Amino acid sequence: MSSKFRVAVIGAGFMGSMHAQIFANEPRADLVAVVDQNIDRAKELAGQLGKDIKAYASHQDLLAWEQLDLVSICTPDHLHLEPALAIAAKGVNLFVEKPIASTIEDAQKIVDACKAANVKLGIGYLLRFDPRYYKARELITSGQIGTPIHIYARRNSARTEGPKRYAGTLPLALHVTVHDVDMVLWMLEGQKPVSVYAQQTDILLGSIGTQDTIAGIVRFSGGTVVNFESAWSLPGGARHMIDARMEMIGTEGSFEVQCGDSGLYFADNQTSREIDTQHWPIIEGRVGGDLRLQLASVLEWLDGGPSQVASGEEAIQSLELTRALIRSAETGEVVKL
Repeated sequence: MSSKFRVAVIGAGFMGSMHAQIFANEPRADLVAVVDQNIDRAKELAGQLGKDIKAYASHQDLLAWEQLDLVSICTPDHLHLEPALAIAAKGVNLFVEKPIASTIEDAQKIVDACKAANVKLGIGYLLRFDPRYYKARELITSGQIGTPIHIYARRNSARTEGPKRYAGTLPLALHVTVHDVDMVLWMLEGQKPVSVYAQQTDILLGSIGTQDTIAGIVRFSGGTVVNFESAWSLPGGARHMIDARMEMIGTEGSFEVQCGDSGLYFADNQTSREIDTQHWPIIEGRVGGDLRLQLASVLEWLDGGPSQVASGEEAIQSLELTRALIRSAETGEVVKL
């Protein structure tokens, strides 16, 4: 194993704080800094994680003072471009939370900058590290499903979760549907989307600048048809934090991935809820689950090992298809790709 990788995290919010916690407890990483434009929030997080971890208010300050091997960008999606270009120009490897950017133009600039600087770029599509989805993909690549005929992908969550954090910043599809889009593209490797039709509603959440739900149908070049369904308008008392599933029918078999039940259900006099045991459960005071697997895999990748982390090129493909779903839902037209 190589010496420890010097790592910084940009963004001290919901995801950034978990990235920082994981890197602070990862034997192959040396978390040297946390960056947030709210310097007090950066200082608070850095102070919680170790006395030697620095806090900076900007990526410019970070790059001026620190020698780094990896920077994880966990800012809002439309703010990825500027830090990504500056980090790549410094010859530092990048991990960017999904989606890679909010526009195709920004995404392409990030990919091009990393290629020009010969640095690694990974994008945070967490489902690739969920054993349920990973094993489902294996059923396809091993031939047990045969030729994929139809896929149904659902990802619905409560109005008290996503909209509370992200309303008005980006469309629902770029926060939620893009997870399933990446997974479907990964599963249907070799096929390309050719037509998209989608509809959306804003009955409940339109007043705060986002959508209640989006539903789309995509036809792929090999004939496979995919139904996407995403919502973050379930009532606050909904049993499932994330009511997600994926079903595939093929010529030789089928599968179902069911993610609503976490395996741990809790109720008291005020609430009832599935407790997360998969994505980022806290175990012995540390963040575990898929997110930890993903970031550990990124470090292994930097060390020359294998990783299924999404590439920049794959992230552009996911963004293109998700943008097409949004365009169809906004116009009511079939979008040809």
